[in-house]
Amino acid sequence: MIAVINDVSFQYPFATIELAVENMHQFLDICKRIEKEEVTNIQEIKTGFIDSQMEIGPDYKLIQLIQEFKDREERSLLISILTNKGTYREENGDICRIDGKNSSVCAHGIGNILVSLLSNPLFSHPILKGNVDEKEVELRNLSKDEHIDYYRNELGLRRYIANDKKHKFDRENPYGKGKIGSRMDLRDEEAQELLNKAVYIKGRLYAKKDGCYYAFQNERDIDYHGYCADNLGEDIKYQLDRQFT
Repeated sequence: MIAVINDVSFQYPFATIELAVENMHQFLDICKRIEKEEVTNIQEIKTGFIDSQMEIGPDYKLIQLIQEFKDREERSLLISILTNKGTYREENGDICRIDGKNSSVCAHGIGNILVSLLSNPLFSHPILKGNVDEKEVELRNLSKDEHIDYYRNELGLRRYIANDKKHKFDRENPYGKGKIGSRMDLRDEEAQELLNKAVYIKGRLYAKKDGCYYAFQNERDIDYHGYCADNLGEDIKYQLDRQFT
């Protein structure tokens, strides 16, 4: 799945410069979260042409707003997201009409997900309605942190929850009748980082770290626990050896 920058959402000027700055920070925070490893189902962010000279507030252009980001890394990331990401050209594809405004870029959001600047109450909802070839379409939309939680499964969020009653940190753990729980020798923070990188093989998430193999089991919703799994089949180990070099 890809994230598509909603160019329509940049066509509504804010009432004040302060609101423009505040909401642009929120927009960038959403993009930063998408680019982090915690979001595992987004391959890339794409955009179309967004005119940096458009007015985003009273006598205030988008390029001026970008300059409000004093942190060089944040400013560079924002410029990259708005101009240099894998771009969609206006002449390609269908036209999507949202709130009376046409966008060929937003048409690429069908089956994917839009990222919107919260410039209008229209974009405060997790679902946007539009029209393509006179047919109504529903578009998944991100403009607030709560939308990331709303689409947590679609985005591939994974949350590590230690099962330390069954999987001890420093030893194998007998439990039940004749059962032994494997160790989980990673601290929670390390386990979360590895879970974010884990890959599906035969319906289960696996990963490799420092020469050791790990399995992660879904408990509910986006919650997973993990454990050492050095007894995996050679076919699974082979795939992990190639993935985690």
